[in-house]
Amino acid sequence: MTPGAPGCGQIALCSHPRLKGKVVQVATDSTAILYYIKKQAGFIAQKMGLPIELVAVVNSNDIVHRTARHGDFSVSGRRMSTLASAMDIQEPYNMERIFWLLSGSDSNLVKSLMEEFYTTKKVRLPDKLQKKLSEVLKTSSFSDEEVLQTMRDCWEENGYLLCPHSAVAVSYHYRFPGHHSSRPRCCLAPASSVKFKEAVLKARLTPEISPEISALEEMETRSRTLSQGEDWTEMLRQQIEAAAEQRSGVFS
Repeated sequence: MTPGAPGCGQIALCSHPRLKGKVVQVATDSTAILYYIKKQAGFIAQKMGLPIELVAVVNSNDIVHRTARHGDFSVSGRRMSTLASAMDIQEPYNMERIFWLLSGSDSNLVKSLMEEFYTTKKVRLPDKLQKKLSEVLKTSSFSDEEVLQTMRDCWEENGYLLCPHSAVAVSYHYRFPGHHSSRPRCCLAPASSVKFKEAVLKARLTPEISPEISALEEMETRSRTLSQGEDWTEMLRQQIEAAAEQRSGVFS
């Protein structure tokens, strides 16, 4: 696992000499591989020949899972609040880029699909596109209870404290241990458990807070109130220039 640098961890693992000629299965919470890591970078790397299988794992807000598995690109009845709060979305962005890549760059089709989605919040993918998506992207969905169990399992087995978002991805590993068991797996961890104390406590685990993080709570905080009608851009520029000048004096 590579907290904070999932893209680098993926490339490093796949280029390791012991993995030459093998396919690496990369499991990640869906926000990481599809959205936050250079948008559709995982798909592009795959198309360029990087030997990876992509597995996008989501929480109870499962539109990505339903889209890949059943072609059901639609908003569900309500957004559910989960421990993996960054994944609590109903309208995943950048899906149009993935559709474009997998449809043979069919801009007219993608435009039609996205216009229908934004208008009706419900689209059925064409069978050919859904089949292609399901071939290149495995998906799964896990509840908060399963995520908490994964956090406990990982701690007991590895002494590694997962954040809830990372645990969504790792849940795939624990729940499907026999699937392509001969293939190496890499679970991408997008955040640190330090940010999610409540989730760690719900998992009946003890939060790990390093001295460096604890020291942040004692540091001075500064803020400036911006009023409507002021030139916020100019104020920000002045602030950045002042900070840069101060730093240059420290390091000169």
